[in-house]
Amino acid sequence: MMDRTLRDGRVVAACVVWGAELERAANTAARRLSAGLNFRDLLLLAVVFDHAESVLPSQLIGPVYTTAPGVSGSLRRLEQAGLVTRGVGSDARTRPVRLTAAAGEMAAAIRAPWAAFVDAQLDRLDDAQRAELYRLLVKGSGRWDDFWAQSDEGD
Repeated sequence: MMDRTLRDGRVVAACVVWGAELERAANTAARRLSAGLNFRDLLLLAVVFDHAESVLPSQLIGPVYTTAPGVSGSLRRLEQAGLVTRGVGSDARTRPVRLTAAAGEMAAAIRAPWAAFVDAQLDRLDDAQRAELYRLLVKGSGRWDDFWAQSDEGD
């Protein structure tokens, strides 16, 4: 049992270290693609984009793996950048978020550079290894099955 615990601890540590490295690199790339925004802002923007019409801020917490204040900060930056608008609601949690035309233009402009960045970060893995890593991370997190399972179809 101890060997398995040590091995599993190393797996978790490797995920944390690699995840932190990837997030730092992703933040740098995001800032190059869109001044003033970070990786989680762009990830949140992608989630809003996937909802097509509009989405409530509370629906953004899980898919971006952040907190309500984190979503609020990202939405504020995205709103200041002219990429989203927030509708009417009784409070910030009930104000639906919608994309602006500028968000669609930005998505088209950054899609290819972002894909190149992701490929460069994962270039040590072939397609089968990437698929297996994705499957294991989603399964291990127990958090994104409902959302991310939809968005990887056709990728």
